[in-house]
Amino acid sequence: MSYLVPHSPKNSIFFNKTGTLKKLNFLVKDMCKVKDHRTSCGNPDFYQKCIPADDYAPFLKEILKAGATLKGITICDEFFYSLIGENSHYGTPANFNAPGCVPGGSSSGSAAALTTNLYDFSIGSDTGGSVRVPASFCGLFGIRPTHNRINTDGVYPMAPSFDTLGWFAKDIDIFKKIGCVLLNLNEKTEVSFKEFVIAEDILELASPKIVKLFNNYINDKFPEIKKIRLSKHNKEEIADNFRILQGGEIKENIIPWILVNKPKISPEINNRIEMAMKITTDEINKAQKFREKLKVEIDKSLPKGIIALFPTTPFSSPKCGQSDEQLASYRKKLMEFTSIAGMTSRPQISMPKFRDNTGPIGISLLGWQYNDEILLEKLTYL
Repeated sequence: MSYLVPHSPKNSIFFNKTGTLKKLNFLVKDMCKVKDHRTSCGNPDFYQKCIPADDYAPFLKEILKAGATLKGITICDEFFYSLIGENSHYGTPANFNAPGCVPGGSSSGSAAALTTNLYDFSIGSDTGGSVRVPASFCGLFGIRPTHNRINTDGVYPMAPSFDTLGWFAKDIDIFKKIGCVLLNLNEKTEVSFKEFVIAEDILELASPKIVKLFNNYINDKFPEIKKIRLSKHNKEEIADNFRILQGGEIKENIIPWILVNKPKISPEINNRIEMAMKITTDEINKAQKFREKLKVEIDKSLPKGIIALFPTTPFSSPKCGQSDEQLASYRKKLMEFTSIAGMTSRPQISMPKFRDNTGPIGISLLGWQYNDEILLEKLTYL
């Protein structure tokens, strides 16, 4: 099972066999507290230093109380710092929906496991696209909820102002059920849905084949749909400001442990760690101001009640085993598609819709804060 870590529990874990999620089997990403087990965050040296958890993460308790059965812990990208899905320590989880191609990261194992027929859903996390990208590459439903909508206590932090807990499923009804269990009902939006629009400035960055597939689908489904531009800013600029803010938070949450413990880190991830270490306070302050202005801009271009549609990723899954330089170019392009939701704390769902030469590509729904339930409901209409 290429998607499970070596320290995955040998026996199933369950609280009861009744509830909303009864008879459903699931997996959890290797960054969450599972009672009496250790986590590695994708790095074996971290695992050796980790103390077994004295309890379950609160979100995990809710899932178990709802009747689901935990079947294992999944591989993730090392310290969650990639969107590709390859881990030099534990291997690359096999993406059976795109053979020979990466599953996407950092929730790689959680997504890849659902390309088998062994599980009903899985838990991942999304900071910069770590649920949305693998959902697209593996042909799954995947959600990045509104930031802070789900309790992330007991989940190892990467960049807390962006970190969210998310989940995957193949079945739309199961996907919706997880939201009923995990989403904080006190924060549910009171604004009603008005219309779908196309985020044209995201769409035009996709490969020509994906643009054609998307336009053919939309023209048939919503021939009168409006087109908008989310931001006047170049999407590379948005992604770069995201990178600075994320890196600044990684300096606080991950790098101190690395400096003290000196673990063996793969070259790809080490390059990214070194990049984060060089980020200055001045860069962070400028990026934070950029973020605040971007939120205001997108509140105007995509107001409450409006849901934007666009391809989740600009291409389907890349082939496994490429060089770090090639992977860096993929990550850079992916961040142009994923960074807006993170920068604005908005929810985004990827649903399986298209295929090109190598594998699946998702279509995304980007909403307003706390409209997660509406996004889940609207999947039925797409």
